[in-house]
Amino acid sequence: MAAPLLSKKSVCIVTGATRGFGKSIALTFSKKLPPGSLFILLSRNSDLLNEVANLVQQRADIRAVAAVFDQSSNNQDHFNNIITDCMSNSEVSPTDFEQSLLINNAGSLEPLEFLRDLDNIADISNFFQTNLVGCVALTAKFLQLFKPSVINSRVIINISSLGAISPMKSWALYCMAKAARDMMLKVLASEEENVRTLNYAPGPLPTDMLNTASENTKDPDLKKWFEEQLAQKTLVDCDDSARKLIAVLDKNTFENGAHFDYYDEL
Repeated sequence: MAAPLLSKKSVCIVTGATRGFGKSIALTFSKKLPPGSLFILLSRNSDLLNEVANLVQQRADIRAVAAVFDQSSNNQDHFNNIITDCMSNSEVSPTDFEQSLLINNAGSLEPLEFLRDLDNIADISNFFQTNLVGCVALTAKFLQLFKPSVINSRVIINISSLGAISPMKSWALYCMAKAARDMMLKVLASEEENVRTLNYAPGPLPTDMLNTASENTKDPDLKKWFEEQLAQKTLVDCDDSARKLIAVLDKNTFENGAHFDYYDEL
């Protein structure tokens, strides 16, 4: 039987860690990982970063370091140095840990347009820079820093979506980016079998992103669905979804690169 993935002293990197599901991941995982683990919390919002870091460190035997991170940046040094700078500031090295985790949560939603209206090159480029290019670059730096010769257990989790596997009208860019990120981990699973990789779709969550979806989705049927979910309060609680992810990692029987949804049975 495979060992639970959160049973080892870990360095855990969470992008988009200040709000919504990213914040829930940071706080929920901080209650689960062993003493001596380190959280590297990345987000664009410095004030909220410090708030989440302080909440994580309410558990005395867990440390957290926060760093401003813009996944839409095209500055190579930004990606080259973000993880190493955080570890240096914490006075630790990769060999101080038994496991490294990267949780690619950061992303954006808009523009929400029908494909026939997606003709603004700048908007399209910016969207994919944030949701795909930056994600790939950070993942590559993670793999380079935490090499098998340095740390044996490596885990990468992509926060996915139903939109990665099912088309959603007027959400073309979002669905394309989510599908590409799923495929990134499928390819990685074929390239490096000793890296545990999972695409986790957390379900419809009561976040700012969903509020934006209910207001700005162009397709009337999809827009109505989001409005009904908000009105009926049938959304998935962020903490509940984070705990489901922990359960999946504890069971540790998923196939590398698999797409697992909140509603799937363990």
